[in-house]
Amino acid sequence: MNWDALRLVRLSLPAKLLITLLLLTIGPGYLCGTANIYFKHQNADGEPGMTVDDLRAAFHGMTRTFQPEDKIIVNSQMLAEVRPGGGMREYLDRGGEPAVRGLITWLENAAKEEEFAQEGLAESGDPSAQAVIKAQCIECHHADGGDIEEIPYAATGTDDPEYKLVMVTAKPKITREPSGVQTVEIKPPSTARLVHVTHAHVMTVPVFTFVVGVLFLMTGLPQGVKLLLGPLPMLGVLLDISGWWIARYFESFIYVIGAAGGLHGATYALQILCILGSLWFGRRGEVH
Repeated sequence: MNWDALRLVRLSLPAKLLITLLLLTIGPGYLCGTANIYFKHQNADGEPGMTVDDLRAAFHGMTRTFQPEDKIIVNSQMLAEVRPGGGMREYLDRGGEPAVRGLITWLENAAKEEEFAQEGLAESGDPSAQAVIKAQCIECHHADGGDIEEIPYAATGTDDPEYKLVMVTAKPKITREPSGVQTVEIKPPSTARLVHVTHAHVMTVPVFTFVVGVLFLMTGLPQGVKLLLGPLPMLGVLLDISGWWIARYFESFIYVIGAAGGLHGATYALQILCILGSLWFGRRGEVH
């Protein structure tokens, strides 16, 4: 294809405005996605802040030992899902702030059985974790044909949640040693959950990456630059998503995930800047 005939600088003003608005939407949207990754995984290893151990905990799993004086912040699968940016947070938000407080407070307090049906754990009047799960989660998480029946919290959609079933995702495995030392086993997401996340990302991220990539090929940059920079964001997506699966079995692939995310973000942003520059200022610097 002769991309010279499709130069961005030659587009009409309405087309330029449309492309600019698109980039001004998906650019910040990608930044929000990056922030979502940070907030979702920053405590995956039991300590605040994003590190390689968070990737290890989130995609491969790990075992950590804490001293009695250490403050342990270990996400259970459920807690990770209902925190801001988590996949299930939108459903929890439907119950309002009291429901959010009630469930998250219970989960952060180690999801104790004696507090499962207790109201007002954070503030007076807050519903119990059991009530929140029944109102916001049971519709899908039940064994009698629920959308997520492989992770049931009750036998049917009208039953009360059962503590032992909820514990499958609500509580990390913690073994208390006689000395008071705690050994915590942090497991990666279930295969079913990873399939769901992979499907959602594969159907969206490559599409926007492709759109930006095609627009990048319509700039007036030299062909060598296009050949080098053009495929890199899509390569980053491929390595990142495939790394989620491979890292479950080969721990070293957590570094591929981190590098691929950085590669995609940096080259994607660079392509957007090149497109905007070529779109509005192409006459000053494009190669003809």
